Amino acid sequence: MTELILLKYFIITGTSRGLGEAMALQLISPEHRLICISRKKNDALMAKSSHLHYIEYDLNNIDGIETLMEQICRQIDMANAEGIYLINNAAVLAPFSRIEQASSQALMTSLHVNLLAPIVLTSCFIRSTDHLQIEKRILNISSASAKHLLPGMSVYSASKAGLDIFSRSVGLEQGNEPTSVKIVSVWPGMIDTSLQEEARNASQDTAASADIFRMVKDRGMLASPAAAAKQLIKLLLGHSFHQGSVVEELRAEPGT
Repeated sequence: MTELILLKYFIITGTSRGLGEAMALQLISPEHRLICISRKKNDALMAKSSHLHYIEYDLNNIDGIETLMEQICRQIDMANAEGIYLINNAAVLAPFSRIEQASSQALMTSLHVNLLAPIVLTSCFIRSTDHLQIEKRILNISSASAKHLLPGMSVYSASKAGLDIFSRSVGLEQGNEPTSVKIVSVWPGMIDTSLQEEARNASQDTAASADIFRMVKDRGMLASPAAAAKQLIKLLLGHSFHQGSVVEELRAEPGT
């Protein structure tokens, strides 16, 4: 009789570059299956593993997320799943401007991608896995911008603060039953990503904030996506993943 091989399944949004790409690269393993989602396929990432399924999807399209989750679930063999993990990483910085200068479309896109998409994905994930007594975890990539406010970032900060409160609330709902989904929101720290670059190159309207981002870069205060991804994966798979918590500072797991 063939021995059943148990697998961990990872659903990761925003894997076209930056932190999402770095997490996907580090999660590649014979015992892992990855479902990666972004607006455009990352061909270089796809070439790294035959155990990686890529879905091109724009998370600004909220109405299609239930269908997206059905497509995701078709990639998961529930019979051999040891754990299923959703990483809500995709985010947009724009509009990086005073609120009165932002277009309605830019405001809606920001809230859709940064807050509403993770909410709907979480709802669909819990509903789709509700019957499974296996490890199920959701990691929401938030930001210190939820607390530390800068001019030009009101919508981004509001969306990340909302993500933190949402994670706490769902944690209360889920509790610690055998079929519960554990959910955590995390501030990954300052990382040298395209969002940081966008902030550094912002227009004169947000010059003061852009100067802060340039200073952080010039002083070497930014972590690499790879370094941040390593810590996030330790949190996701480790013993410090406490139901409904908001992790404001990443710490290494004991013994690592």
